[in-house]
Amino acid sequence: MNNLSPSRFGLLLTLAIICFGGGCSMSEITGSYSEESFDRLIGQDKLVLVKFGSKSCGPCNRLDEELDSIKADPPAGVEIHSLSLCGNQDLARKFKITGIPRMMLFREGQKLGDHVGYQSEEQIRSWISSQNNIVGDVHSNPFATKAPNGNELTPQKS
Repeated sequence: MNNLSPSRFGLLLTLAIICFGGGCSMSEITGSYSEESFDRLIGQDKLVLVKFGSKSCGPCNRLDEELDSIKADPPAGVEIHSLSLCGNQDLARKFKITGIPRMMLFREGQKLGDHVGYQSEEQIRSWISSQNNIVGDVHSNPFATKAPNGNELTPQKS
């Protein structure tokens, strides 16, 4: 008999509910990546944010609105992609995705971090800034500001 661990069973059950429970539309299925093409996508020398989700997921749809706002005025050197679990089940298994929406940040094929659940535009931009330390107008301290002369100002205790 096949030994199916509880965590593996949970992952398979989540994927089955999302993908076979009416959550996938044909447009989602056509947006699938092979592992090789996904590796090329995340292997770039820039920050790549990938959101995994489903069209039937309310928080995923709200997060898509926040990501669309960021795409309208993106930080320098950042690419944003949304992938459906329905068309990318192999990738979902590879990254052990059990909760959605799930965002992951990559650079040169290395996963720098991830978030599960809804995040506001401000939270996402702050997260990107904290990881985007070599491109764009980013400060080492996310709460710092730039003075008119270009020097970084750090908030002081009063």
